[in-house]
Amino acid sequence: MKIKSLESYDEIAQSFNLFVELRPHLKSKESFVNQIIEQQKEGYQIVAVEEDSEFVACIGFRFLITLACGKVLYIDDFITKEKARGKGYGKFLLEHVIKIAKEHLCKAVHLDTGYNRHAAHKVYLKQGFEFYCHHLALKLK
Repeated sequence: MKIKSLESYDEIAQSFNLFVELRPHLKSKESFVNQIIEQQKEGYQIVAVEEDSEFVACIGFRFLITLACGKVLYIDDFITKEKARGKGYGKFLLEHVIKIAKEHLCKAVHLDTGYNRHAAHKVYLKQGFEFYCHHLALKLK
């Protein structure tokens, strides 16, 4: 398995079809890439697994420092292409970002996950993650 950091416009654009599997509301490749570039200005990074010149899994993360948790690596996005699930790509990426978190002296790795994403929960729990809190949001009009 080959890991690649996605930094250029073209690399990010190549990951669009994969991100759409997790975020189906994304409609335009161009607006997706532009948003990722804006997020990168705030420290967001994407790491992907590449097989046969195709990205089969991606993880997007950033570093946060909070009073509640100290320095953490926060996973915003984590996707394995549906047809590539069960082949160890997700585990491989999680292990990679956990290593990055340790190298950056983080106290923890955090992520939010949907209640109905049971297959993803199994992956996280196998990697030692624990259900920690509820994430609440108030949509503004």
